[in-house]
Amino acid sequence: MNLQPVAIEEIPIGKPLPWQLYSHEGYTVFARGERIADAEQLKPLIANGLLRDVDALPQDEETEIWEEAEGTPLNTPFPPPGIRAQTGERVQLRILGRDIQAFYYAQLIGYIRNQTILVTAPLDGGQRVIMTEGERVEVRMLTGSNIHIFQSMIQRVCISPSYYMHLEYPAKVRTQPLRKSPWAKMALTASVTDAQGNQETARIINLSPDGAQIHISRSMGGKNDSLRLTLPINIDDLKTTLTLDTLIEHVRPAKVDRRTDETNMMEYGISFNNTPTEDTLWLKCLIYQRIAEGHLG
Repeated sequence: MNLQPVAIEEIPIGKPLPWQLYSHEGYTVFARGERIADAEQLKPLIANGLLRDVDALPQDEETEIWEEAEGTPLNTPFPPPGIRAQTGERVQLRILGRDIQAFYYAQLIGYIRNQTILVTAPLDGGQRVIMTEGERVEVRMLTGSNIHIFQSMIQRVCISPSYYMHLEYPAKVRTQPLRKSPWAKMALTASVTDAQGNQETARIINLSPDGAQIHISRSMGGKNDSLRLTLPINIDDLKTTLTLDTLIEHVRPAKVDRRTDETNMMEYGISFNNTPTEDTLWLKCLIYQRIAEGHLG
């Protein structure tokens, strides 16, 4: 993370933020994608100093995706054309008035067009998340090659015959197409083996079906050298271990992340070679799940 000061003129008003804004203490003040309605609310914060992570700026292609999504007409219906919302489909909820970094997961029960959407009450660590009527939420649904995003209000919380909620039917749905080779942020432990058989633990930071960004504590080769990556995968109740042949694309010192204890790490950019189709499917399932959870790389 590379936090740098941001001027008030650089912060878009009324549009989704393209990056998170931090205080000088390193706490998140506004999340990426959140809208700031009025520049007046920024003035006291700017006086104390606001920072952004310049290394986390969206790529040009991703920026275009968000701009295209913002251009979606206000009368886009729910579900939008092409989405087949099925009972039991996973739904991500983010409560806009609370911890904006907290994501909760529910299931779609159904909907009455132009009236209400029914979802199960979400669980967090096995405990039911207390949500109240009138709270506003951001809703995300991943279907096919698109992420559908809209804001809504909790109309009613019910406890019988089960715990579920009525959400306000959205007036606007934004559609964000996934990139052909999407990247997702990760925090996975894997192992790498070099051509001489030396093995080392690696931390996967970003992952795509074509490659990964990993942190390793010592040198394991240079550009164009080969590595073998062993990656355990756990998707809901499905588990497997992938063994992938890779090629080193770049090596550089990893930036220190204050949220972890990693120091003096090396960052390796690796590409996958001759990945079996079945392994590619496992990678895509994991990546799409993380993207649906809001961890776009």
